[in-house]
Amino acid sequence: MRNFMIVCGLVLLGAVSVSAQENRGVEVSGSYQYVRFNPGGGASGINCQGGSGSFGAYLTSRAGVIGEFGACRVTGMPSGSSAHEMNYLFGPRMYFHSNGRVFPFVQTLLGAERLSAAATGVGSLASNAFAWTAGGGADVTLTRHVSLRAIQVEYLYTRFGGASQNSMRVQSGIVWRFGR
Repeated sequence: MRNFMIVCGLVLLGAVSVSAQENRGVEVSGSYQYVRFNPGGGASGINCQGGSGSFGAYLTSRAGVIGEFGACRVTGMPSGSSAHEMNYLFGPRMYFHSNGRVFPFVQTLLGAERLSAAATGVGSLASNAFAWTAGGGADVTLTRHVSLRAIQVEYLYTRFGGASQNSMRVQSGIVWRFGR
């Protein structure tokens, strides 16, 4: 983990050194979010559908820092019960130059995830855990300020109850860019 943080810091420092040569800007996005949550310990996976939003500040046209917030509702729950997942993650994103309208990117985000569940007559419970994601996606430019986030696929790691969860997160939505 320490080496990962050092690498992220070096990437961002390198981005600052060339920032005078490239465009800076910000982006805001809204997306549909699907999470395939694998509880671990032999339990079957859970589907969770909802939405997410992100804010990005770019030091160059390629490198930026992202803050992402998402929430979803677990589907297929019995009547009288509900479960939700919420995450808040931050980290670097790197875009790759493209000659066309498609711009692929990779990112690694660190933060936390909150799971909550409730059942009629039983009550509710909630738990927080460290979370990180690693993955990438592709944005398709529609206009100067609007892009379609065609796909964003990530490995999502969490650790609830002393066990590791290895999950998948998929998103698609709209991105608004300013100053880039």
